[in-house]
Amino acid sequence: NNKYIINALSLGAPAALASTWVNVTEGCAPLSARRLGAERDLDEESSRALLSRRLDDVDCSRFYCVVKDLDKNLKKIDEKAYKKELVKCSGYIAEADEERCGHDTCYMNAGAFYTEHVDEKQIIKGGFTEGAGDVSGGFITLVIALALMGGGLVTLCKLLKMLLMGRAKKYIVKATKLNDYAAILVGMAITIVVQSSSVTTSALTPLCGIGVLPLSKMLPMTLGANIGTTTTALIASLAAFTHDAVHVALCHLFFN
Repeated sequence: NNKYIINALSLGAPAALASTWVNVTEGCAPLSARRLGAERDLDEESSRALLSRRLDDVDCSRFYCVVKDLDKNLKKIDEKAYKKELVKCSGYIAEADEERCGHDTCYMNAGAFYTEHVDEKQIIKGGFTEGAGDVSGGFITLVIALALMGGGLVTLCKLLKMLLMGRAKKYIVKATKLNDYAAILVGMAITIVVQSSSVTTSALTPLCGIGVLPLSKMLPMTLGANIGTTTTALIASLAAFTHDAVHVALCHLFFN
């Protein structure tokens, strides 16, 4: 559910458009009482009123054109509310106004629906940061994650130093005397096996930190890891086996 809220936030709220004609027999207030064409935002009270399907006291002075991707995400966020609360423009405003939306879907109250179900919807719904809110909870989680990651890297460096600074160091030093092109192939091979360039670089970085792996060899192995990680996309594209999927995977490969 949070994924669709984030997608909707990235797409942005639908813009309000002014109606040129309204159907007063369907409960719409006359436009003369609404200052036709004025560029003002709906206040909170009128926005909430639009979420009701009652035909009386419907503010038809504004309508919203919702793009297809946003419409899909609004439905995924809360399908029950989507079917019950959103009011389509048909019958409330002129057909010429509806046609201004083109291929988008026209709603009378999409702005209020977006505010309630996207802008004001809490993303963090559980865990120890539940009561902190989205911003504070996200910041607290980020700080803890960075502290754990930093502590893990420091511990890993110390452990590797204890293990590798003895007899094993000379064998690793010999391995680093490979040709740079061979080092690229080694980085590729490691990444293809573990299916993650992050794992490869995370393992190499502490080795540089303790002085076992020189930076001159770290660079080609990192380049190899970046090339090797493209195999994941290639494998996924072969599973789907569509023109677009293979095209994107090959672009990823040749870019790296």
